[in-house]
Amino acid sequence: MFYTLTNYFDVWGNAADGFTVNNSCIECDDLYIDDSATNKDIVSYLKKAGFLVTDDLRRVSVVDFGGYMEIQKKNGFPLFGLMPNN
Repeated sequence: MFYTLTNYFDVWGNAADGFTVNNSCIECDDLYIDDSATNKDIVSYLKKAGFLVTDDLRRVSVVDFGGYMEIQKKNGFPLFGLMPNN
């Protein structure tokens, strides 16, 4: 499936009160991720593509919201959004 990768480059808030994405931009609108990809596969791919500096699942996580996914730091700080292209 193809996804649009959105970079959340301006995020406000904190782990206790929650985070708000104040500004973002589309980094890639034709990112292919296989439907069978695991969370590790996704973060490894994003690291190889230069979007992440780590693929360590102790530092970042993939959160599936049903219609889209977010790549977050472990404290919930959102880094990227992944929206399926229909």
